[in-house]
Amino acid sequence: MKIAGILLAAVCSAGFFIGVAGPAAGQKARSGASPVLPGGNTKAPITIDASKLEYFDKDQKLIYSGGVVATQGESKMRATTMVIFLARSDEPATLQSDTGRIRRIEAAGPVTVTQVDQVGTGDSGLYDKAENKVYLIGNVVLSQGPNVTKGERNSKLVYDLDTGYAQVIGGRVNSIFTPGTADEKNSPDKKSPVPPSPKPGR
Repeated sequence: MKIAGILLAAVCSAGFFIGVAGPAAGQKARSGASPVLPGGNTKAPITIDASKLEYFDKDQKLIYSGGVVATQGESKMRATTMVIFLARSDEPATLQSDTGRIRRIEAAGPVTVTQVDQVGTGDSGLYDKAENKVYLIGNVVLSQGPNVTKGERNSKLVYDLDTGYAQVIGGRVNSIFTPGTADEKNSPDKKSPVPPSPKPGR
């Protein structure tokens, strides 16, 4: 079919393949590497699973909806919908390298980004190729184990993919850091199952 051929061409030119998780689908395919997600392996492919995919040739964009999950290495981004804008052939070559033709990703939420034990959430998310930055916008919450940092309603997390530098801006920030348990194990109140060795006499 002509329409199917156009859609396949757009997906391949974007620089990655898609797994659309529907009743008769669930396949995953892979493509070129790109540091699109925070903490993502630059050599790892990007995979996207969703219930539905729409392609708009005139606007050069792909819209995923329904439990969208984008994965790159150990990093994942989950969203309700995800819109991927592709660079046109007449745009700068810098927008058509590494990530194929992906120049911008907009995710509607709630949006969750995870990298091993680190989790970031926000009302929406954004990836901008020109800036090479990832944003989490609105009610930002960052956590790693019991340690939690929360932003206000208009808060924004800005993550620079080049430097790994992150900052939370827009209102006050509240952080809770829980002491580790390593010192607690050596506390005098804790009884060791093995008695300590006696000190040698002088």
